[in-house]
Amino acid sequence: MFNLKNNKNFIIKSYHHIFALILVSTYYFLSLVFFKEIVLNPHDNLDHITVYDHIIGKIFNGNLDAASYFLSGTIKWYYIDSIFYPTNLLHLILDDKQFYFFIEVLKKILSYYSFYILAKSISKNKFNSSVSAIFFSSIVNMQHLYGFGIVAMPYFLYMLVKKQKLKPKHFFIIIFIGLNSSLSQDYLALCLLVPLSILITQSIKNLNTIIKYFLSLSISMVVCSLPVIFSLLEIKDIHRSDFEILSNYSSLKHFFDNFLSRVLIKQLEGDIILLFFSFLSFFILIASFMSKKKNLILLTIFLILIFISSIFIDSFLKNIFIFNFLQGFNFSRIDRIIPLMVALLIVYNLSLPNNYRLNKVIYFLSIFIVIIIHISLPIKEAGKALLKNNLKVVKYTELKKNIKENEGSIKLAKFLLNKNNYQKKISLEFTTMNSFDNYYKFEAYAFIKSIVKQDRVMSLGLDPMVAVMNDLRAIDGYHTIYSKSYKKKFRRIISSELETNKSLKDYYDKWGSRVYAFYSNSNDLKIDFIAAKNIGANYVISAFLIKNINLQSVCSNCHGNKDIFLYKIL
Repeated sequence: MFNLKNNKNFIIKSYHHIFALILVSTYYFLSLVFFKEIVLNPHDNLDHITVYDHIIGKIFNGNLDAASYFLSGTIKWYYIDSIFYPTNLLHLILDDKQFYFFIEVLKKILSYYSFYILAKSISKNKFNSSVSAIFFSSIVNMQHLYGFGIVAMPYFLYMLVKKQKLKPKHFFIIIFIGLNSSLSQDYLALCLLVPLSILITQSIKNLNTIIKYFLSLSISMVVCSLPVIFSLLEIKDIHRSDFEILSNYSSLKHFFDNFLSRVLIKQLEGDIILLFFSFLSFFILIASFMSKKKNLILLTIFLILIFISSIFIDSFLKNIFIFNFLQGFNFSRIDRIIPLMVALLIVYNLSLPNNYRLNKVIYFLSIFIVIIIHISLPIKEAGKALLKNNLKVVKYTELKKNIKENEGSIKLAKFLLNKNNYQKKISLEFTTMNSFDNYYKFEAYAFIKSIVKQDRVMSLGLDPMVAVMNDLRAIDGYHTIYSKSYKKKFRRIISSELETNKSLKDYYDKWGSRVYAFYSNSNDLKIDFIAAKNIGANYVISAFLIKNINLQSVCSNCHGNKDIFLYKIL
């Protein structure tokens, strides 16, 4: 029977959680209002992680050959960093889209409650704990790059600080999270929780807990990373060994450039989220120093050291190691502890007595950043849709060129305010290609699949990982581990393009994780299609019309899509 009094009491007791839920829901609410589907960020997400999850799902469902869809069959199943994650068992009951959103929501819930538990051990004020928790959760879930280890970091810190003895449930949590975390991306930040816990407690009375945490985490993360370790032993010369090694002078210059760009927000490309996050971080650091509290000052110094060390490592450490694995290993990922540190300083400052004015500023900045994080993507996509649908075609092309060339905010504002650039009839229709279904173009690629069958493809002007997501075999894609020999073979396809474009040349030769058919001008292609055929491609999927003696048109505007063309390599 419905009990109004009990429900009212529940709402009063849980108002802080309800407030956090409302903030998080703004992202989904705005997406559904504008587009009737959820808007997603493709970068390092739809164009990489999700496609790997798709292949993992196929492997778990019995297709042991699925990894061969990548890079002409040169990728083995054990090259996949996350292949041993226990969460992959969900692929047995969930499809790709369901798996994507389940993991996304799960990470948001875990990150919020893990930090809430930590914050509650510091501050008895539930609202303070909730504000700092939603701040941490929002920051670490801006992208899908953070694994479960980073998501659960606050709870690990809570155990290290508050638990003198670990119970079986604690070991289970550590091992389970460790088995679902990346050794290369999460481990260093998780190790830093040990000195951080010592700073907070200002003692090592919990040494037993520290040792058991470190061993349980390390063993579980090594176990789940065994496939990648074996792959690094098998591949004599991985492409990561080409990562740019700077001279001492260049490293020193890179250090100062890197430092200035992060501190002064010089190269954030207009990312307002990072701008406000940096401002809040700076404000919290100043407030912590001025508090004259020993624990806050120590934490602030630790945060500054982490920040400077990550830049130093990024600039210098890659010159020290000569082994392939260490040369490609990004030691600067120790900075993944920074969101936790900032959120920790927030809750400590909010817990100071007689600090009403400071608290109001922290509340405002923290909640404002959270709101910006959750509304920025759908608002940005809605703005793009409005401009695309209402600007004259020529003017829309001009706008994209101005943005690409970074013409400046004043010139851009004048352009947008000029009514002559717009069509007479204003359309309020909102469409986006950055939703799960629209990005992967399942219907169009199913049509292409019916033609291509088991042959391999190369993509031009289109994300090559979309082809793999649609079970097409590819010669190109975005891969963090593959052989340098394949990189050299693929380079023959784009060598003429690279020689005429230094930025593309540096991007491919000094990094190369995106094995793409790069080009500078679609009207003057210098792609060697015969070289593409020599490493396995029989078809080319293009975003534009191509005229080349080595290509035969199979379909234009394939399956009614005006930006998809299919060609057979002769």
